[in-house]
Amino acid sequence: MRRFWPRSLGALLSMAALLVVATPFGVSWYLADLRRHVSAQQETAVTEVDPADLERWIQLAGQMPERSAPVVVAYHDIRPHGDDPAETEPGGQEHYVVTPEAFDAQLTALRAAGYQAISSAQYIDYLNGGTTPARSVYLTFDDGTRGLWAYADPILARHGMVAASYLITGQVGTHRPYYLSWAEIARMTRSGRWDFQAHTHDLHTRVPTGPDQLGSPLTHRRWDAATSALETLAAYQTRLTADLDAMFAAFAEHDLPRPQLFAYPFSEVGDAGTDPAATAFSRDLVAERFAAALTNKSLRPEPSSRRSAAGGQIERTEVYATTSTTELVSAVVERTAVPAQVTDPFARAWDWRDQQGEPMTDLSPLTAGRFTAASPRRAYGTLLAYASADWTDYTAEVTLRGLRADGGTVSLMVGVNGDAPVAVRVTSGRLALLRDGKVVAEAALTPASTHRVTVTVRDGETVAQIGDGPTLRVVTPSGPRSTGGLAVAIDDDAGQPHPSIAALTVAAAN
Repeated sequence: MRRFWPRSLGALLSMAALLVVATPFGVSWYLADLRRHVSAQQETAVTEVDPADLERWIQLAGQMPERSAPVVVAYHDIRPHGDDPAETEPGGQEHYVVTPEAFDAQLTALRAAGYQAISSAQYIDYLNGGTTPARSVYLTFDDGTRGLWAYADPILARHGMVAASYLITGQVGTHRPYYLSWAEIARMTRSGRWDFQAHTHDLHTRVPTGPDQLGSPLTHRRWDAATSALETLAAYQTRLTADLDAMFAAFAEHDLPRPQLFAYPFSEVGDAGTDPAATAFSRDLVAERFAAALTNKSLRPEPSSRRSAAGGQIERTEVYATTSTTELVSAVVERTAVPAQVTDPFARAWDWRDQQGEPMTDLSPLTAGRFTAASPRRAYGTLLAYASADWTDYTAEVTLRGLRADGGTVSLMVGVNGDAPVAVRVTSGRLALLRDGKVVAEAALTPASTHRVTVTVRDGETVAQIGDGPTLRVVTPSGPRSTGGLAVAIDDDAGQPHPSIAALTVAAAN
């Protein structure tokens, strides 16, 4: 029996078949269009800055040397809060969104303080031994968000500054309007205000790295819940290599120069304690393919310096939605390298960091023999923790007082935050040099309540002398990781009053 279908049903079937055939092409066209799309740029009003604030920033930066290592600043996104619905932003991280008004004020302040922005090429040249403009900052933006094109670019143009965007190349053109498109990246490149660097191809995410544990797939092996096992080291190595290869290929495909700098996703540089093989491989792979790697968090100060670059990571000053302009300028000043020439180190408490790395507000535990209630037996302070990163060939002279035969120890640590720190430990009757917590040289002293100690730090050697008394020497490693500043520790189990620092100066070694 022959059946006759209604014409309308036949038409519907034909349309359905056409949709099945056309859908892949339509999706491809839509995705390609997203990548081609160029959103409108938004001009924002010039932010009014209090003249008194400007004067304070000028004075603050005026204490810094005219020429020093560049300071690296880390941003994420620039746009008005709520400009993009939170659900369009992966993770909804509004905490990292700086408004155009705040960004404009921050650049105004940096310019007033005499800082110039440099490009990635200039920064790499510095790491290779070259020079940079006086008082320079390297402005970096992680992830490659659309706000850089729509809002940040006109503000950079207004201030005559340049910046670098660290791209997750696998996300370019996706999650619109959150990420940049390739067409926007092309226009930013042509402006001369932007260059582009590496933030992986598709490893900026969180994955299971163990039972009930999440981590970066760059620095950790993935955990397979079905088999209760980590991926093999070989599979992990193949996956990382493939991701970086894909990233380099994306740069080449879109006529961008090969990236030479790398920013760790989530600032996770690996954990040698939990997975040493993965940590070692990821760090070696990054070191092999890039001139330097950047992070926003480190266990010890790793400011912008050749010393930090040699160690595998450079710490940036991170800017949040809540970062005030004064806080940013203060952080940049704090991280501006200064020469080893300090005549009045106790003039400002904020030049010192306590044992937890926090700014000190009271120096009396170091200078007046009074421990705090929170730390009744110990006082500790690091001088210019970030600004002294490249110190070498310097002499520290310190006068100690209040030393007692029944107790009390003062230690002057030099080469702090480098790979070759040395502690000069003094009691009323003994001088000792320590490396890695072990005594490597010591000598008896004539007991006295006051001692004047001279410590000279050179590449490969540290020498300590007490007045006209004994001189002790210790050989230390040479090279870029052998530099660093100084710290003071005072210990006294007997309570108060305890020994203290009567005077301290730092100068270039003769």
